[in-house]
Amino acid sequence: MKANLKKTVLTAAVLAVQCAAIGWIIWRYESIVRCGTEVRFRCQAYDPYDPLRGRYLKTTVRETGPEMAKDQDCSYVKLEPSTNGLWRVAAAAAAPQPDGGLWMRPPTSCLEHSIGWDDKKEGESYSDFNKRRDASPLVVCVSMPDVLFLNERLAPAAEKVLREATSAKGKGAVAVYRVKDCEIVMTDIEIEGKSVTALAREAL
Repeated sequence: MKANLKKTVLTAAVLAVQCAAIGWIIWRYESIVRCGTEVRFRCQAYDPYDPLRGRYLKTTVRETGPEMAKDQDCSYVKLEPSTNGLWRVAAAAAAPQPDGGLWMRPPTSCLEHSIGWDDKKEGESYSDFNKRRDASPLVVCVSMPDVLFLNERLAPAAEKVLREATSAKGKGAVAVYRVKDCEIVMTDIEIEGKSVTALAREAL
C-alpha cells in the first residue's frame, strides 16, 4: 500500500513539474509577444510538413552585421532600425552592453568573410576568388527564428501566397519578431504590410 502511495506521489510530482515547465514556456512566449519590441527582417519562406508538429511556414532570415575582429565573441547582437522600415544588426558582443540598445541572443551567429560565393566574378578563377575572399574582412552573420505555425486549413494557401510574393519582382516577405530581455520570437510574416494569415483567408 505504501509502495503504491509513494509511486502515485512521485508520478504526480513529475506531472506537476512538467506542467509547470510548459506553463513557464507559454508565459514567457506571451510576455515577449505582449511587451517585446517589434522588429522586421526580409525573409524567404516555404511550407514543409512535420507529422508531429503540423503545418508551419519555414523562413530563412540571415542578417549580416558590421566588421568584427577575428577573435570577436558574437553571442549577442544589437538590433537597430534601418531607414527602410526594417531592422539591421548593428553590433555584436559576448554579453549585452549597457548602452540602452536592443540586444538579443540569436539562435545562431558566426563570423564569416564579407565576400561570399555569390560575389564570385564571371571568369574569375577559384584560386583568385579564394584569395580575394580570404582577404576580405570578417562580419557577423546572424540567423533568426525560422518557424511560424499556422492553422492546418490556412497553411497551403499561405504557402502559395508566400511563393508568389517572393518570386514577384518588387515584392517580398517580411518576418515579424518581438524582442524582450534578449529573447526573440516570430509572431507573423507580412507581404506588403499585410499578414500572411489574412492573405491566406482571402485566397480561400
